Amino acid sequence: MTKSTEGSKPIKSGVESVERALRLLEAFNMGDNGLALKQLAQRTGLDKATILRLSVSLEKFGYLTRDYDGVFHLGSSLWRLSSIYRDNLQLGNLIRPALIELVEKTKETAAFHVLRGDSGVVLYCENSKRRMRYHIDEGEITPLNVGSSGKVLEAFVNPKTSQSKMIQNQGYYISHGERDPDIAGITVPILGRDRELIGVISLSGLTMRFTDENVESFLEALMFTSQKVCLAFGSK
Repeated sequence: MTKSTEGSKPIKSGVESVERALRLLEAFNMGDNGLALKQLAQRTGLDKATILRLSVSLEKFGYLTRDYDGVFHLGSSLWRLSSIYRDNLQLGNLIRPALIELVEKTKETAAFHVLRGDSGVVLYCENSKRRMRYHIDEGEITPLNVGSSGKVLEAFVNPKTSQSKMIQNQGYYISHGERDPDIAGITVPILGRDRELIGVISLSGLTMRFTDENVESFLEALMFTSQKVCLAFGSK
């Protein structure tokens, strides 16, 4: 509970009209080619008169538009805010703690790779503290379609291949000795709000430590971390 700035009664809740307006915007899902008034009413539980009244303000500020057929669409102001959010988001401040947490949980090397032309590049990494480990350097170039990180990156560059579809469906890829016979890896994608690829997070280490039991716990840790990072980018 918070107190009002004017010393009046404590504020117990938000502004109902604002919350209703936000419910209108949240009603839109990926793949929607606009929503009719009836659909908005069904999805939000708001009556049509309320929706029309709220839409006037949302259209005025560019958060909602309505075409000649009366169908509602999200407005360009949302894209502008999304761009500002991503520009202000300090990628390193988000990714580095996630990698450190992964290394603490798994004791293996964690890295964040992004696409650069026809290759991948290690943007951030946190190396294992083990004496016998797989060491990665930031800025290291990695080929596509080889190793776990390369294959997950490739899955979003060439998404129509059978391998790419399999990787996207399961949400990860595990490699054993593809780039080096002694090294294994697991990689998961990091996706933005529109399901676009931002990068991938990988765990790498000696093949002898990537047993079935360890791989299961490694994958669980990776999935947990990727969900947190994806949420920070607005993905659901």
